[in-house]
Amino acid sequence: MPLFICRWQNGDFSAVSASSRAEALELLDEVSNADVADVFKAKRFMVHFQLKKQIDDVEDPVPVDLEGFGEETYDTLRERIYPVYSKASMRVHDEFPANDDVTKEEYDAVVKVLNEALVTERMRNWDSKRPELSDDPDVAELQKQADVPRPMAEQAVKERRRRAIAEMPSQSDKVQ
Repeated sequence: MPLFICRWQNGDFSAVSASSRAEALELLDEVSNADVADVFKAKRFMVHFQLKKQIDDVEDPVPVDLEGFGEETYDTLRERIYPVYSKASMRVHDEFPANDDVTKEEYDAVVKVLNEALVTERMRNWDSKRPELSDDPDVAELQKQADVPRPMAEQAVKERRRRAIAEMPSQSDKVQ
C-alpha cells in the first residue's frame, strides 16, 4: 500500500498509508483539510522509534521517542518538505568549522540563520492554496461548511442522494 506524505501549510508534515490519494485525504482529515496541503506519494519511507527507558508522561499512549529516519526519507524531507531549511543547513555546515573551536558569537550566528530558515519554512506555504471547490453546488457547499476535502464531500453528497432516492415512495405506493 502506498505511503503519502502531506506537507501542511504551517510546515508540519504527516505520513499516511492509503490505497489512493483520495483515501489519504480522508485519513488526513483527522488532522485538517489536506486539500490545501502538498500531498504526494513517497517512493520510500523509513522511520525508527526507540522504546523509552522510563515513562515521563503517564498520558503517553505509546512509550517511544523518534530516533530517526532512513537516509532516503531524510533526502525526501530535505528536498521536498524543507528545501529552505536544507539549503541553510548545508550552507552553515560548509562554513562551520569541523572542530569544536567555535566562539559563542559564531554559534549564535549559526543558530540565528537556522531559526530564520525555520520561520521561512513555516510561512512558505501559509495560505498559499485554497481548496478547489466542486462544480456541484451541494458538494461545494459541504466543502465550505465542513472544511472537508473534495473527495469526502463528493462521497457524502453521493450517499445523501442515494438515500434520498431509496426513501422515495415507489410508483405502486402512490394512490391513483
